Amino acid sequence: MENIHDKFVKATFSDTNRAISFFEKFLPVELVASLELSTLQYLQESYLTDDLKARISDMVFEVKTKDQPDGATDIVLLFEHKSSPDRNVLIQVGLYMFSHWWKCVREKKPLKPIIPIIYYQGKKKWKVKTMMALFLELSGEVPLFIPEIRHVFMALHALSDEEIASIRNKMMATAVMTQKNVFDPIIFAKDLEKIFTLFPVKADDGNFLKTIFVYLIKVSEVPKTEWAEALNTIPSDIKENLMTTYTWMKEEGIQEGLQKGRQEGRQEGLQKGRQEGILEKETEVILQGYEEGLNIHLLAKITKLSEEEVIKILKEHQKIKD
Repeated sequence: MENIHDKFVKATFSDTNRAISFFEKFLPVELVASLELSTLQYLQESYLTDDLKARISDMVFEVKTKDQPDGATDIVLLFEHKSSPDRNVLIQVGLYMFSHWWKCVREKKPLKPIIPIIYYQGKKKWKVKTMMALFLELSGEVPLFIPEIRHVFMALHALSDEEIASIRNKMMATAVMTQKNVFDPIIFAKDLEKIFTLFPVKADDGNFLKTIFVYLIKVSEVPKTEWAEALNTIPSDIKENLMTTYTWMKEEGIQEGLQKGRQEGRQEGLQKGRQEGILEKETEVILQGYEEGLNIHLLAKITKLSEEEVIKILKEHQKIKD
């Protein structure tokens, strides 16, 4: 079942113009030179069998190559929205590739080369292991029979804000910047204003602009005061569009439900943490935020702790004195 991150990424890349603006910027230069990106098409159909659809999140694009204008290359995007690396991702990619080709064989369709693209949104650094590295130590001729699956790896945390901001399509730039730090509440809170300033002065797709805003609200734990300050950086016409969405969410009880769910889940987690004498996540956020200059009042809002508890943690880690 797709989670909210899968759905948002698919909504982002399903628009051809947005997808092209991302690929032309971040695919390897040599690869871009061999593709006629203006012919790129997003395929609504899946090449996967029903049993594989439940396990693999697939997006398929077709684009013509410059040296073979009558042919096409399938670009397969496999999105992994995890905060930790997945050591078996190449097996998933391989499963997709051969399932795709086998389906083409059964349906007597021509085989097309596939370029896998692994789009990584997690916070931790990750270097994808080779297929060989997944096996125990091999010797002699045996390693020659382990297939090599070449791929393009895109890690959002490795992209600079300047690179993202320079994406030609500003709606895509906004969406990518939104995804980059969503798993880090400290950085996300600080970058909220930066995300909003990327919004195009004139939105060419009001519905997608609302999609971005709803995604921001659902995945973030940013205090209302931070939202208010960031919203003031948006041009008035776009702000009116967004506030319509925010009002709708409030009227439908969605925002209230989200806040209640977060509060209940966090309260349960805090109680369990207190019982065990551990508040690891909150402690990490407080220490990192304090190092980056956030004050105690804001840290308390972000972590949902009292200011007294924040001060206690800072004292315990010798960040402030009694």
